[in-house]
Amino acid sequence: MTLIKTLKFIFCFIAIIAFTSCEDVVQVDLDEGEPIITIDAFVNDMRSQQKVRLTYTDGYFSQKSNDPIQGASVTIRDLTTGVDFIFTDNNDGNYVYNLSPSDTLGRVGHDYELTVTHQGNVYKSTSRLNRTAQVDSLLVEFQEAGAFGGEEGYKFAFLGFDIPGDTMDYYWIKSYKNGVFFNKGGDINVCADAAYGQGADGFPFITPIAEGITPRGEVFKKYDVCRAEIHSINLQTFNFLIQVQTQTTNSGLFATSPENVKCNITNTTNSNVKVVGWFCMSAVGFKEGVAQ
Repeated sequence: MTLIKTLKFIFCFIAIIAFTSCEDVVQVDLDEGEPIITIDAFVNDMRSQQKVRLTYTDGYFSQKSNDPIQGASVTIRDLTTGVDFIFTDNNDGNYVYNLSPSDTLGRVGHDYELTVTHQGNVYKSTSRLNRTAQVDSLLVEFQEAGAFGGEEGYKFAFLGFDIPGDTMDYYWIKSYKNGVFFNKGGDINVCADAAYGQGADGFPFITPIAEGITPRGEVFKKYDVCRAEIHSINLQTFNFLIQVQTQTTNSGLFATSPENVKCNITNTTNSNVKVVGWFCMSAVGFKEGVAQ
């Protein structure tokens, strides 16, 4: 349908509404379906508590948080060394593994297998921990309020270089303000090598990526702390995050039909019991800076 035809349809629809009663309430009933287990397993090599989150999906129009899953068994095995890391049920949907300040769960070049057992079903996935780039420094600049709006404050960017090599490296750049993760769909900042495709091997990260640690519309106030992290990911996780970003920012006149986001976790005991989620092991380079 062309834009002109679309606009005509919208205007005709509005006209029909205008000549009908506004007192009738239309109830939309959706088939809720059975809750599906959701597994959020982004684990890294930082010397801090690691977490896998298990919840049930909820109804489309539900405004409450997803119900946590308790009583499951969660293990990550280092397939390279044969060592098992057994996560503890925190009774709130979080399954945690506590590390000593000198230890790490992940090692570059090792392969890992996630196993989640719940109500007789065994869910599995594998991931390799790839190398990552480092955040060399953080750059901060004060920005005046714009003539057409926009809040004044500090903007952060980072300086870093992709690791040169024969294989393409994929990264997810995460950023935080005072410890709070920028987690909206539009905040997802991923790249291939130092850009978005071929031709940037070993280069400094390009400006849109480097400045992406301050998401659009956000500013830092004086003495706010910015933390930037570069997480290594693989091509499959890169594509997954692009799909998540597309689906969570899909709106407006030219929005496409929503689709199910793919997952890399499977039920190995019963294919009729569905699961959604993602497992990824990452190496992380990071740096913090203060707005001043």
